[in-house]
Amino acid sequence: MKHASKKTNSAEGEFGATSRRKFLATLGVGTAALGFPFIVTPRRALAQGADNAPPDMNAARKEGPLLVWHADQEADVVKFIKIFTDKTGIQVNQQRLLPGAAWPKLYAELRAGKVDVDVYDTADPGTMDKMRQQGHLLRYEPPGLEAFDPRALSSPRGYWATYFINVGPIMYDPRYVKKEEAPKTLADLLDPRWKNAIGFQNAAAGTSYAMWFVLRNVMPKDYWTKLAAQKPKGYSSSTQIMSDLHRGDIKVGGRVSIFQYLKSKRAKLPVEVVFPTEGTPSVNQVTGIFKTTKRPNAAKAYVDYLLSAEGQKTWNEIQGSYSARKDVDIAGLPAMSSFKVLFPTPDEFAQYGSEKLHAQYLKVWNNMVGL
Repeated sequence: MKHASKKTNSAEGEFGATSRRKFLATLGVGTAALGFPFIVTPRRALAQGADNAPPDMNAARKEGPLLVWHADQEADVVKFIKIFTDKTGIQVNQQRLLPGAAWPKLYAELRAGKVDVDVYDTADPGTMDKMRQQGHLLRYEPPGLEAFDPRALSSPRGYWATYFINVGPIMYDPRYVKKEEAPKTLADLLDPRWKNAIGFQNAAAGTSYAMWFVLRNVMPKDYWTKLAAQKPKGYSSSTQIMSDLHRGDIKVGGRVSIFQYLKSKRAKLPVEVVFPTEGTPSVNQVTGIFKTTKRPNAAKAYVDYLLSAEGQKTWNEIQGSYSARKDVDIAGLPAMSSFKVLFPTPDEFAQYGSEKLHAQYLKVWNNMVGL
């Protein structure tokens, strides 16, 4: 089944012709903005001066446990935090919140004047950048930001930075799907053989919004309606998708975070990855410190380590994704030069945070996988 690709304004990374460095130069322009109208400010916040005083490590250890929100695999975060705590003596509590749950919770806490979270590691840099504009993020420039392409960082830099690149290919288990029958394109997901056999994350995931956003002008207008007719299953995490995939309960993960590929390989579970010819949806996962932090030294120390070469190597080897640092490579991942990545362009940033567009996405995605 074939569909002609339509012209799109979204950038396309042609890695057969361009380098990983050029790809990194295009990242950090904002992805998966949920567009909630929840932070009310009288005017756009002006750029604040950077608070670049290094963390006082003695004070950091006395500030009480740091609270980090994240949208990552909890076991990975716990493992990373243990390494960080063993290295620094700083205690950390973590809470997993997908963007669809995190931002309304933060809004409620801001309204009540009781914000306790210090750092958020999120799959939603679009809304994170709105937080920057509205003056809710601490501007702090950790050492070593020159190792990142400037466009993998906030502008002005210091508000947020990319701590991994979440690429989302198609995946399948070759015990249940033959290679010659496996989908090669996103259009192939419409083949009747995949009815009731495809898995996607639900609408709360920033990666789901990123996928819909970058593909909305690539795929035919009726693509999502036809995909919904395939009755795909909705999941709250990519781990759940992979569990069903390896049990044979579904046959295809329609968009699965690349780190699941390495996790399956490490567990010696059969897995194959397909980078669709139309392009592979991607999202920057970014970290930032809230200005309301009660533990500024601990927060700075955490971000320092997470974004350092050592921290990036540690985190991305635990988790299994691509680092946004030019000097860090993760063994076992397919070369980024071997596939095309789709991601939003800077001129689409306002659209990305559009409430109207997000409402359109919710209608499409919830119709596809349910609430």
